[in-house]
Amino acid sequence: MAVPLRKITSDMLAADPFRPGPVDFEEGMSAAPRFALALIAVNVAVFIWELQVGALKSREAIIAAGAVFGERVMAGESWRLGTGMFMHAGFGHLIGNCFILYILGLAAERAWGRGRALLIYMLSGLAASFATAFLQPKPSVGASGAIFGLMGAIVVFFWRYGGALQARDRRIGAVLLGWGVFQILLGALTPYVDNCAHIGGALAGAMLALLVPATLFERASVKP
Repeated sequence: MAVPLRKITSDMLAADPFRPGPVDFEEGMSAAPRFALALIAVNVAVFIWELQVGALKSREAIIAAGAVFGERVMAGESWRLGTGMFMHAGFGHLIGNCFILYILGLAAERAWGRGRALLIYMLSGLAASFATAFLQPKPSVGASGAIFGLMGAIVVFFWRYGGALQARDRRIGAVLLGWGVFQILLGALTPYVDNCAHIGGALAGAMLALLVPATLFERASVKP
């Protein structure tokens, strides 16, 4: 009596060590990205300080408090490149930036880990402040330049490592790119939005994503 042939399915095969399967980006993602929560706490603390010293009362007051202002930066006050990225112009400005920072922080910490994600944030924020100081004649405050840096970095991450990730995860980069373009177009129609910081931060974050290794694959022991 002939023995019926058994069909070999993919679940019967051992994983190929030279061509590992795709990584699930969402698996193991923390709901509390510590680096982002720490930055949010700093932003809130600085905003409380702004209210206490009256930094929001006038243009002169916010410049005196540490806003990025090209005229002062070029006069030697380079420290403003750092202080301005932790200040905010109002409660709504603060809440909006902190919310987006938390969302992007989830993906950034998963991709690069806390230390490297923080590095990308800080360097992108400084680059955004630098762009503002030399291209924007008005004083500027806010974390959005650094936030756009995270956005640019995450978009490049999904473009760079898309082949090593599951198909549903690759859409995250496309969604973030669409959001970033929409925000920049919206900012072009609003005189109070500093698109110099947004574009400068996004470009810096994108470049950093090509230089900073992703710890996700180190943890997963996967070579993308």
